[in-house]
Amino acid sequence: MSEMVKRLDLNYTWTFLDMAWSGRRKRVYIQVNTNTTEGRQFVDLCTGQRGSSFLNTQLTRVWNKGKAGECVFGGNYDSGVNRMLLSDGYCDEGTVMFMSHTDKSGEFIISTNGQCQKFGIEVGLVWDGLKVLREAVQLSDITQVTVVDCGVMVFA
Repeated sequence: MSEMVKRLDLNYTWTFLDMAWSGRRKRVYIQVNTNTTEGRQFVDLCTGQRGSSFLNTQLTRVWNKGKAGECVFGGNYDSGVNRMLLSDGYCDEGTVMFMSHTDKSGEFIISTNGQCQKFGIEVGLVWDGLKVLREAVQLSDITQVTVVDCGVMVFA
């Protein structure tokens, strides 16, 4: 792991979240800006570098389902906190936001349909796989969607 971390870009890190439901498994690629504490924590939760990760967490809810401003929440794996902090402003479709609950837990929010209200700190952008999240939103119970793998991508 330490050798891989040395190869990461100091400003941006490419991460992935593998989502699974109903026997299907699909990948979401996210480019994360690691110039913020929240961005670095998001990457840490993708790699499990601090001991905790997004692995085996579920998507927890959908905001504005089927409307402009729709977004999905997930990754709140151990804090027991289910809060929604609105920030000033809006973000574009595909924006990834993060709310830190503790130094080892947090929640990601991804805008899936048009411009949405900001929740937490913007940490990145979905590079590929937004359609995966849009499919997940169509489920009657979003908590069926589990992150079955996550990590970073290293380009040689």
